[in-house]
Amino acid sequence: MDKQEEFLEQFRPWLGYKTIEFITQGYESISSYDIASYFVTYRWKKSKPDNLFEQIYQLNQLTINDYFDYESIMAQTSTEMTLDSIDLSALLD
Repeated sequence: MDKQEEFLEQFRPWLGYKTIEFITQGYESISSYDIASYFVTYRWKKSKPDNLFEQIYQLNQLTINDYFDYESIMAQTSTEMTLDSIDLSALLD
């Protein structure tokens, strides 16, 4: 089991509450898995709080702006296809 799956299991109720909060704000595409990814790969990448209550507090304090900051960083550092690497000549023929 990887860190993200462990996080999902340990914090399932709080992730559910946060997902519902984001859905009520109109962000229906953000899942518990996405929030877990935020904490495992970004917020707690270098240091995870030792205290369980601090971990839950940080999860509850997550805002949609914090999450979208993470998403924009992931998009900017992604190694996925760029427009320069796409061969458009087939579309023009």
